[in-house]
Amino acid sequence: MVFLNMFNKDKERPTAATADDRLSLVLSYQRSDIDERKLKKFQGRLIELCDEFGYDVVGQVEIRPQSRQRDNTTVLNASIPVRLRDSEDEKRAGS
Repeated sequence: MVFLNMFNKDKERPTAATADDRLSLVLSYQRSDIDERKLKKFQGRLIELCDEFGYDVVGQVEIRPQSRQRDNTTVLNASIPVRLRDSEDEKRAGS
């Protein structure tokens, strides 16, 4: 049985570390054409818009750019954890 396992070692699935390295490479490639300053400004504007519409941002805002080769565009996926502001909070903020 040990003899057979020697030949199967090449066919083992990639380790988690290898998968993480591959994912990092893909994300680095996808983000290479995005200006980081504009991305930070965009993130700040999203937070301002949430505030204007009565939402409190309650966590880390994440923006993930993804390149689409078929039509040469970039898609920005934003994750914004928010909570609807209480009417009492709005009254205090307006005073």
